[in-house]
Amino acid sequence: MSLLSLATGYNVGCIVKQPPVFKAVFSGCDDTAGNHYIAQLTPAGEIAVRIKVPLRVHGSVFVPQINSALFFARRPGNHLYQLDVGAGRLVHTLLTAPDRHFYGHGVVSADGETLFATENNITDLGGVIGVYSLAGSPRKVAEFPSGGIGPHQLALLPDQKTLVVANGGMATHPTSGRSVLNLDSMAPNLAYLSIKDGELLELHEPLHHKMSIRHLDVAADGSVVFGVQYQGELNDMVPLVGSHKRGEPIRWFDLPVTTHGRAKQYTASVAIDNAGRYVVVSCPRGNLLGCWDLASGRLIQQLDSPDAAGVNRLQHSGWISSNGYGDVSLLTYTDQRLKRSAVAHSALRWDNHLTVI
Repeated sequence: MSLLSLATGYNVGCIVKQPPVFKAVFSGCDDTAGNHYIAQLTPAGEIAVRIKVPLRVHGSVFVPQINSALFFARRPGNHLYQLDVGAGRLVHTLLTAPDRHFYGHGVVSADGETLFATENNITDLGGVIGVYSLAGSPRKVAEFPSGGIGPHQLALLPDQKTLVVANGGMATHPTSGRSVLNLDSMAPNLAYLSIKDGELLELHEPLHHKMSIRHLDVAADGSVVFGVQYQGELNDMVPLVGSHKRGEPIRWFDLPVTTHGRAKQYTASVAIDNAGRYVVVSCPRGNLLGCWDLASGRLIQQLDSPDAAGVNRLQHSGWISSNGYGDVSLLTYTDQRLKRSAVAHSALRWDNHLTVI
């Protein structure tokens, strides 16, 4: 079967057609010269859009109501890029206030009218959630505390009224680059906030103060799975993946010694499958993808993936993944195995996150 049929479901040479497994993929990427881009892939794995931007892009989000993809600059960047998907062009670049910068992630309300983005207040290094109106050009209308320091990824719970925020606990400032200024006093947590007024509803801390909670995903039943980037020693045996449900304690997932050592205390994208049974987590420094069973917390498989990057669930089943060597692949869990099939390969270095529609 060709790459075209793998990506689109079209059986080449036959008249029978199946709908594509996705409509588009959005991600930030760099070329071999270090230039930064926002990009869109077609179901056939072709690059439909590649627009050069001044800052490296981290996460993105699609807003169907305005047919736009929003791309967030990587910490400590202060740019938000809006791509008009229908026109295939950059229509707006928003800059934060001088005393704020993005942490690379955001989430949009169900009605498509409001964006919530994680930000740093560089005056006091407190975490904030920026609230933006998406009516017309994006503009900031409010903000509230994130519940901690260094908020990174956030998501809406199924009730569409509650945000869950991964507060990494690491204080940083643009003048010090990406250096962590408070290693000894880090205070990471998982915080639940009301989108109405930012009220702190619940807060949960990890086992160790250097377990920086960074990325997460939410299942249909409200379960949150999150990944850790541990800021301590490489040989410290700490869990790197956990799950949580409101009103319950954090549950930590199994991580065999050999996999732990290979992961080098670092996780990136987290993606729960549509059925809420399995979660795939990328580990760029370990050049692997790990797949866990949500019910038992058991690691059931790992796949080699050099500079593993973005992972996101597909609408019906499985996931789509990318890496820093230009590969984009489909992942399926069948016959008790995680299987991979190629979608595209290019000379682009995909960033750690992707959005799929």
